[in-house]
Amino acid sequence: MLALRLLWRNWRAGEIKLLATAIMLSVAVVSTIAIFTDRLESTLLEQSNSLLGADKIVASNQLPQPAWQAQATADDIQQTRVAHFASMVFAGDEMHLASIKAVEPNYPLRGYIDVSGTAFALASRNIERATGVPAAGEVWVDSRLLPLLGIELGDTLQVGERSLQATRVIIDEPDGSGPFSLMGARVMMNWADLASTQVIQPGSRVEYQWLLAAAPAQLSGFMDWLEPELSEHEEVMDIENAQRRLQGTLQTGRRFLVLAAIMGVLLAGVAIALAARQFAERHIAPVALLKSLGSSSGQIRYLYIAQLVVLSLVASLIGLLLGGVLQALVAEAVVRLYQVAMAPAGIASYLLSFASGPLALLGFALPALWFLPTVPPVKVLRSELVVKTSAVVWQVLAASAVLVVLIAVFSRNLILALTVIAALAVVALLAVALAYGLLIGGRKLGSQAGSYWRLAWASIQRRRAASVLQVVVFATAMMLLLTLTVVRTSLIDEWQVKVPDNAPNHFLLNIAPSEVDVFKQLLTDNQLAVEQLYPMVRGRLSEIDGEPKSQDALNREAQLTWSANMAENNELVAGQWWDTWQRSSADLPGVSVEVEVAERLGIELGDRLTFSIGGLVAEAQVASLRSLQWESLQPNFYFIFEPGALDDYSPMYMTSVYLSPDKKRFINTLLTNYPTVVVIELDRIINQIKTIIAQVSDGVQMVLIMVLLGGCLVLMAAVSGSLEARKQEVGLLRTLGASRRLMLGGVLVEFGLLGLAAGTIAVLASEVLLLGLQVFVFEVPVQPHYGYWLISPLAGAALVGALGAFSCRRALVTPPAIILREAQ
Repeated sequence: MLALRLLWRNWRAGEIKLLATAIMLSVAVVSTIAIFTDRLESTLLEQSNSLLGADKIVASNQLPQPAWQAQATADDIQQTRVAHFASMVFAGDEMHLASIKAVEPNYPLRGYIDVSGTAFALASRNIERATGVPAAGEVWVDSRLLPLLGIELGDTLQVGERSLQATRVIIDEPDGSGPFSLMGARVMMNWADLASTQVIQPGSRVEYQWLLAAAPAQLSGFMDWLEPELSEHEEVMDIENAQRRLQGTLQTGRRFLVLAAIMGVLLAGVAIALAARQFAERHIAPVALLKSLGSSSGQIRYLYIAQLVVLSLVASLIGLLLGGVLQALVAEAVVRLYQVAMAPAGIASYLLSFASGPLALLGFALPALWFLPTVPPVKVLRSELVVKTSAVVWQVLAASAVLVVLIAVFSRNLILALTVIAALAVVALLAVALAYGLLIGGRKLGSQAGSYWRLAWASIQRRRAASVLQVVVFATAMMLLLTLTVVRTSLIDEWQVKVPDNAPNHFLLNIAPSEVDVFKQLLTDNQLAVEQLYPMVRGRLSEIDGEPKSQDALNREAQLTWSANMAENNELVAGQWWDTWQRSSADLPGVSVEVEVAERLGIELGDRLTFSIGGLVAEAQVASLRSLQWESLQPNFYFIFEPGALDDYSPMYMTSVYLSPDKKRFINTLLTNYPTVVVIELDRIINQIKTIIAQVSDGVQMVLIMVLLGGCLVLMAAVSGSLEARKQEVGLLRTLGASRRLMLGGVLVEFGLLGLAAGTIAVLASEVLLLGLQVFVFEVPVQPHYGYWLISPLAGAALVGALGAFSCRRALVTPPAIILREAQ
């Protein structure tokens, strides 16, 4: 009870309000970031899973076992089945090799199906969201299928032995484009009609997909049970392995959000440390009085620890409530902007946010207060007696230990945590060294300058240790904010570059060799850019240097091609291209291999590769290794042979083309003239990816605002630490005749100089931190940021100067007599 009474007394006296405010606001910042990023990540995952129609897919050439389905039902897992296969569809004398999807009534589990009564509908008024799947006896068809078969909605088409009525046009569907499938226009039918078509027979090429959806923890537990039951014929797919391009975007966005959360934790800890340091200095005299009255060191330590525990719990609860309100406002902005329902946050984000207050207090505040029980009782009588505070090294070690725990738990990314901590250690040493150098070097300059400058330099030199600490704190806060700003800007720019507006959005496949020249002319006549046409054959890598290939990598057929020229999005990593390469004594044709698949398969330059192509054997020698830009949306290949190497294997050609929305109907002309050409529409996937990127970008901006609030809190805490001493100085100088204008100018110059030094150090430190992040975390090219070398020092001078003047405003406007009376 004594601890509670002391806490209430300290609170009424105002001595502990700064510390409570620091804890409350820091928890608010951390909880806003943690809860919002948790909700944003869950929402993005749900949105991206709509590309699959589920959270997990088990793909196989066999139906899922009844025991698996029964277990999924028992575990309350949503499930549905889909069958994919290619089959000829007929309407009168017309026919087309279509991509058919048979679905159960509850398809899809994630996402929606958009349909229309008009082919190639673009206007939203002509598109509606389906509430189910095609009824028995009906099919929904791709817009392309209508001109191909010469039919209209309401007509019937033949699928195997069953006649089905085409009732709607499919505009968009989960997994609708099938990005590198060789199947044609899409047809969706009801699962109940599948057996009556008699299309699927023993030995038929069909892929069954078992779609699963549930809460992450619930689904994870079921997958832990299911995966040991799966054989080599089943493959588990999710958004990360199904969409490599989207995986990279989501992973990069997730890393940034985690980085922002780490910065929030660090800024909160610095603010608490500064507030605790001021609190400890104010309680040296009260502790000396308690010890002179007979209190032991253990009793004093208990009193203060109990006060801190109660204070941290109450302040953390208030901060958590405030953070919950702030993240709700941010989430509401996202909902209004994108008309998307934000997923709820998990309980872990709330618990971690609440725990960050007591943990940060433990690591950042307790070391600053630990020396209080050692204050000698004689301090009551001898106020000039210097009390030895806790060693800085122990304070740093304690803060670092708690910071490591918070970062490791909060980020769940050990490399990211270690990179930030290592960079901060370098930053601290650099900041201290540069701060001392700037302060010592400016002494002579300050003595020769005008009155404002002399007053400012005198104040800085008088509190040299405090000034160095303020510079370090200002620099750290600015460094973190500058780093987040640079990373955020570079990430957004990188995402925009990866999905350019005129990126190819259609793949054209199955072009016969005899039609290549006429096909090019057709594209030119329609004012479409003619990309390179690649010959293709399908083959499977079977042996490497005469040894069977490992079965745990590339267990599928790959598209093989040959080209005299290297594509723009390819870069030679090792070996030689065909203009300089010479065959060895084995006289085998050369092949260029993508570098990542070469690493997975253990392929090196000079290795002999054996391929199975339609039952025939082809051998080649590795001539080079290439890196690819998979996100370029250009045709990419694992294996590129030298020209003429596969001429005897009946190749077909492919290319990519960009079609603007107003030229979408060119597909009708194309398919009418070339009915065997397969068109794969990537524009729907590109639009979904861009929408998700936009959501991530806006979420990143909002998180950056939250971290900026934490930086302002740190700056305010740093200035408040010396506010009382400044009040006394201002009061004394005003009494001796100094004008208010002179005092204001001196304060502006003083804090402006500290801000200038902090901004200079911040830009140096941010380059060090960015170097580690670019190399070890985001894996992007290292580049300097010259624009910030000028902006950072000037912004630091302006921001810190304005903040110092604002914080000292009361001392500047209050009459000197009142200030000196309060200081007594």
